[in-house]
Amino acid sequence: MCYNSSVLAQRGYIKSFDGTKLFYTIEGQGTPLVFCYGLVCSSLHWCYQLEYFRQKYQVIWLDYRGQNHSETPACKDKITLAHVAMDLKVLLKELNISKAVFLGHSMGVNIVLEFFRQYHSSVSAMVLINGAPRGPLETLFAKNYLQKWFKFLIKTNAKFPFLLANFWKLQRLNPFLLNLVKKKGFNSSLTPDKKIKQFYKEVFKTDFLVFLQLMQDYESYDCLQWLHTIDVPTLIIAGEKDKVIPLHQQELLHQLIPNSSLEIIKHGSHSPQMDLPELINLKIENFLNPPTYLATYLAKYLDSAQISAEST
Repeated sequence: MCYNSSVLAQRGYIKSFDGTKLFYTIEGQGTPLVFCYGLVCSSLHWCYQLEYFRQKYQVIWLDYRGQNHSETPACKDKITLAHVAMDLKVLLKELNISKAVFLGHSMGVNIVLEFFRQYHSSVSAMVLINGAPRGPLETLFAKNYLQKWFKFLIKTNAKFPFLLANFWKLQRLNPFLLNLVKKKGFNSSLTPDKKIKQFYKEVFKTDFLVFLQLMQDYESYDCLQWLHTIDVPTLIIAGEKDKVIPLHQQELLHQLIPNSSLEIIKHGSHSPQMDLPELINLKIENFLNPPTYLATYLAKYLDSAQISAEST
């Protein structure tokens, strides 16, 4: 977390539909905003948004099954995007919330979309940041060879599960991989180095089998056939320089989701909400509350200031 808890907050655990114990946090008052992070990530990816929006809204996030503070289900087959969506529904029922705005980043976009597919009446609006409508490996890093690599990884794990699990844990000490994450996942000239290092350490706290199971389901996910049925206000945010999920994937979401709006963040990476938090917060705020003249002026000012800073 990158904020103190001066606002009314509630943290605790719920038992989901299958008895899995899940950690959640709810802070602030007002319209509920549910934040969904990416694959083997944490609320760290939303820390600037949680700090900002908890002042005027009710901000909520849930640690996914098998990750961070939440329990791993007894059956690994229940670690899927669909099950995470079901967990979110259980959480909303526990909190007595009938409808909320859902915000997703990276894989969190697919969780938000899956939640809409299952429980559309519980969604008032969506904010989708740097996501893709189908499995990411076909275009990850603008390459397609990772699909074959991942299939090889699954076969290898079936034969040598302990070997890969131990190898996974050792990667938290791998400086080459850390440097790769800095270059591919963030704009390292904008996101503080300590935040990137904190994220990197958190990744390898997740059990390798949890990562593998969730990644398999993520890769098989495909919502292209029903995106046209989305009937709630949808804001799509894309980092112009996203090296993880290419910009054309967010453009595709925009094309297929009726009446959606697309904001392309200049110099933004795969994590524009961490690169340029003030700008992203304003984009989201303007989406939630259509801007006055002053807010429009401020948005244009931040955009121009951002471009000027990068060009010097």
